[in-house]
Amino acid sequence: MHQTYILAIVSSLLSVPSWAQENSAKWESSCVTVPIFHCVQHLGQGGAIGYFGYDLQCPDDAPAAAEVYIDINDNNLFSPGSKDRGQPKVFLSGEHNNEFEADFSAAEVKGGSVIHWSVMGQTAMVDFSKTKDESLDCSVLSQ
Repeated sequence: MHQTYILAIVSSLLSVPSWAQENSAKWESSCVTVPIFHCVQHLGQGGAIGYFGYDLQCPDDAPAAAEVYIDINDNNLFSPGSKDRGQPKVFLSGEHNNEFEADFSAAEVKGGSVIHWSVMGQTAMVDFSKTKDESLDCSVLSQ
């Protein structure tokens, strides 16, 4: 009897109140996650490392520390190729530059592949036929 009562108290303390779940869902559906491609670093063996960030844009009445969870699936993926290239699943409000790095194979780079990172309908594009341009080549930008 006492164990059941204690379990009920602990369970209620650990659960998220329904009003908090509703507010979280409200922000998740009203915030827009914009993926950002910054630049690539071309590697000696022909591959490349891409640098990415994002901007989580929420309504003015959203909490300053709003966050959105988007799992790796059709709403948060790279294409073509591997859907998961290390992109975040938790997005915090505001702009976050150079948040993660993604590896690209020599075949993707040499083939001039166009790779997209899409999050909830917003897309950042890496066009390897254009990444030697000084504005997209991290190696040149850091000099």
